Amino acid sequence: MLQKVVIIGAGPAGLLLAHYLLRRGKYRVELYEQRSDPRLVDVSRDRTFPITLQERGRKALRQISGLEEAIAAAGVFCNGSKVHRQKGKAREIPRTVPLLTIDRNRLVMILLQHLTQTYNSEQLSLQFGCQCTGVDRKAKTVTLQPEQDEAFTLAYDRLVAADGARSPVRDYLAEEAGLQCEQTYVPDAYKSVFLPRLAPTLELELEPDKIHGWNQGAQTRMVMVPQPGDRLNGVIAFDAQHNPLSNLTTKEEVLTFFQENFPVIGQLMSPEEAEAFWQRPVGQALTVQCDRFHEGDSILLIGDAAHAVSPSLGQGCNASLEDVLILERLLEQYEDDWALVLPAFSEQRVPDAHALRELSNYSFPRQKRLFVEYLLRSQLSRFLHRWFPQWVKPFVFDLVVDYDLPYSQVLSLHRGWINKVKRSSPHPS
Repeated sequence: MLQKVVIIGAGPAGLLLAHYLLRRGKYRVELYEQRSDPRLVDVSRDRTFPITLQERGRKALRQISGLEEAIAAAGVFCNGSKVHRQKGKAREIPRTVPLLTIDRNRLVMILLQHLTQTYNSEQLSLQFGCQCTGVDRKAKTVTLQPEQDEAFTLAYDRLVAADGARSPVRDYLAEEAGLQCEQTYVPDAYKSVFLPRLAPTLELELEPDKIHGWNQGAQTRMVMVPQPGDRLNGVIAFDAQHNPLSNLTTKEEVLTFFQENFPVIGQLMSPEEAEAFWQRPVGQALTVQCDRFHEGDSILLIGDAAHAVSPSLGQGCNASLEDVLILERLLEQYEDDWALVLPAFSEQRVPDAHALRELSNYSFPRQKRLFVEYLLRSQLSRFLHRWFPQWVKPFVFDLVVDYDLPYSQVLSLHRGWINKVKRSSPHPS
C-alpha cells in the first residue's frame, strides 16, 4: 500500500521532492501551495528573483532524467562578475566554473511541467491557492484553507513542510512540539528591478555572460543577472533602516535617482519600468535557524522552512535542493523507514545549516579595508590552489560555489576569516 505524503509548498524544493518520492514507487504525493497555479495566471514579477544554480543544487536536479538539461536551456551561464564603478574601469572577477542563472518562476514552471507530464492523477495531486492553517501531529492531520472554498482537513502518513521562511508547519512545531527556532530579519531590504540588457540607440550593452554589480557607498548596491531574451533581473539592496527610495513619489523621481546614483541603470530603465519599480513593495529576507528539522517519524522541514539564510552567497535554493538529495540517500540507506530517516536527516543537516547561516552572514565584509583584504585573499588562494591544490583550498566564496563540500567543513576551513568579519559587523548575530 502506498504511503501518503503531503507536501506543503510547491516551490523548487517541494516539487523536486515530489519527483524523488514518486520515482521510488512507494508513495502517493499531494502538493498544496499558497500561491496561484503558475500555469494558469500571469505570475507577478514582484515575487520573483534570479537564482544562481551551482554544483550542489544542480547535482540534485541531475538525478531526474532531463531536468537539468531543461533548466539549463531556460537559463543563462555566467562565467564571472563585473563590478562597475562610477569612476574608473570596471573590475572583472572571472569564474572557472560557470554559474547557471535562472528566474525562480521559470525554474518552478519547469519542475512543475516535468512532474505533471511524468505522473498521473492517481500518483500525484496538486492544489494551488491553498494555505495550511493547522496541524495535529498526534492525529496526523493537516487543515488547509482554499481561496474560494471552505477549509478542509486531511490525514497524512508523512507531512513535509517546504513552505518557505514563514512556514506555518514550522510555527506549529515551535508552539506545540518544543521546536527551538530563531527567526531574524536580514539587515538589508531590497526591491526587484527588471531591465533590458542593451540600449542600441545609446550604444550601451552589458555583457550577456556576467553578473553585474554596482556599489553606492557602504549601504546601497545593485546586482543584475542576465536572463534569456537580452533581459536583466536583479535587485537594489540597502540598509532597511536607511531606505534611499523612501522619498521617491513619481516615476520621474525614480529615473532621476538611478541616473544620478547608478547611471548605467538610469540609461537602461524605461519610464514604464520606473513606474512599475515605484509601485513594487520593499522586501526583507527572513533567516531561520532551528535545532532540528523533524518531529517524530512523520513531519519534516526542508528548504527555507528549515534554514532560510541571507541571499548574499546565493545558497538558499542550492541548499534546499541539496536537502532533497540527502533525504533521498537516507531513504535508500534505511529502506524508507522514516523513523530512522528523519532523525538521521536532522543529525546530518542541522550542523551544515547552522554553518551556512554564518557563512552567508559574514563571508563578505562591509568595511572597505576588509573588502580589499577579501579580494586579495580570493585572488591569492585561486593562484595558489591552481598550483598546489592538495595544500591550498579556495577562499570562502569559491569553495561554497564551485564545490559541494559540506558547509560545516567550509566554515571550519575559514573560521578565522568569518570571525574577523563578524567582529567588524554592525549587526552581529
